[in-house]
Amino acid sequence: MAPEYISKRLITQKFDVFSLGIIILQIMAGKESYTKCIDTSPEVFIELVYKYWVNRMQRTIPKHTSREVRTCIEIALKCVESSREKRPTIKEIIQTLNKIDIVECSSIGQLHRTKEFPFEFLENITKGFSEQNIVGRGGYGVIYKGMLDNGEEVAVKKLHQMLWIDDEQFKNELNNLMMVQHKNIVRLVGYCYHTSQIVVEYKGNHVSASVVERAICLEYVQGGSLDNQLSAEPCRLDWDTCYKIIKGICEGLHYLHNDDTPIYHLDLKPANILLDKDMAAKIADFGLSRLFYSKQTYMTQSQDIKGTRGYMPPEYINRQKISPKFDVFSLGVIIIQIMAGKEGYYSFPYSPQKEFIKNVRENWRTKEQATMSPHASEEVNTCIKIALKCVEDDRTRRPTIAQIVNELSNIGVAKVHPLVSGRTS
Repeated sequence: MAPEYISKRLITQKFDVFSLGIIILQIMAGKESYTKCIDTSPEVFIELVYKYWVNRMQRTIPKHTSREVRTCIEIALKCVESSREKRPTIKEIIQTLNKIDIVECSSIGQLHRTKEFPFEFLENITKGFSEQNIVGRGGYGVIYKGMLDNGEEVAVKKLHQMLWIDDEQFKNELNNLMMVQHKNIVRLVGYCYHTSQIVVEYKGNHVSASVVERAICLEYVQGGSLDNQLSAEPCRLDWDTCYKIIKGICEGLHYLHNDDTPIYHLDLKPANILLDKDMAAKIADFGLSRLFYSKQTYMTQSQDIKGTRGYMPPEYINRQKISPKFDVFSLGVIIIQIMAGKEGYYSFPYSPQKEFIKNVRENWRTKEQATMSPHASEEVNTCIKIALKCVEDDRTRRPTIAQIVNELSNIGVAKVHPLVSGRTS
């Protein structure tokens, strides 16, 4: 129990934070650890715990694990501060833990935990970038399947040699991928930036010209794209799998939007949602991503609208406005297509909302027959309602991704707050 409760019967959220700190200390340093940390300086205590884990693992702790150990023990010590004002909030704790895996970089020359591959190597593992190895195509390049020397399968995204793809666009996608590390986002394995000289004819003369080859090496996701699972009718998969996919997309998007430096995807669509062998969703293709240092609305200077029609919100099509609600709109379209089919998405604006929700719910009951539990029925109901809010024309009426994830987490739990209690920017 927190000291302020023992002495003054004061209860706040920091009561649980104090308890959490004790639990982490006990996990990391044993049940007597709280007493030890009181009698020892934080620096010495952290070092003692670190050495304990080195001995326990019987080897040198990798940098990544070392950072985890030190961060967790530092969090625990802050949680058990006698003064509750000095304890972190649970949100601050989660943010700190999420940052452990983030690689900080600002340019290609500062890459860490990724590998620069020679162009010849990528050419070799993709059999000369052969047609047989193509597994996908995007607006910026073609994706080939390959295998590294260690047996790991990878997807090599070779960017088009077009004038409108410059070094900044390449660095943009690379830096975006390097900053994210989440189970529902495709992992960056390495990259290639190769320049060679060729002789070309120009106005009757032979001149030397530079040719730049750019490629991004990503984890290979075996299940293909979500687009392959969608048709005019509702998704061919069972409801449990569909719900797993929906929740995975939401959690991946929540991670992107809620970091200190938010990332907006800006081209979220079924073709950019990959499925692994366990049908877990992974968000891919950050070709249009922009980094934002706040979550305010942004007006793009470009009059060239990029993205995919049908997944772009009206405020972007009409006025080139970009905000977190851009991705939320795209998410709503995807969920409706999963639940009602592509035809269902195009027909829902012409149906009363209550009738559309009822039809979707009844269709899933019929499809699942006797296997749909009351809990699954609530999932269907919640997901379709969320989706319809996501595709509101007025972006201020759409929920934030944090609200969506919270609503999904509360399925089966008594609701305290509605999904949208007011307008959000």
